[in-house]
Amino acid sequence: MPLYEYYCETCHQGFEVRRSFSDEGVPACPNCNGTGRVRRKFSVPAIVFKGAGFYVNDSRGKNSAAKPAKEAQAKAKESQDKGSDSSKSSTGSD
Repeated sequence: MPLYEYYCETCHQGFEVRRSFSDEGVPACPNCNGTGRVRRKFSVPAIVFKGAGFYVNDSRGKNSAAKPAKEAQAKAKESQDKGSDSSKSSTGSD
């Protein structure tokens, strides 16, 4: 059950109430014994997702986990091929 914050405009006191989604109406102020005018306060959410990784990590497809590994292998192979080409050219100039 969610926890809601309320503010009494009569006695200027804030209070929290744990209520169900199906509850209707506004709860009575515990300081004024129900005579005060109560309004619900809106506050920031309890969870804030920061950083660049949340959306990318959560929205990948089934085969995308294998794709970065394949790309890394292809890059490693290219760098090995370039390294072997340079060694061939250096030995052929003697």
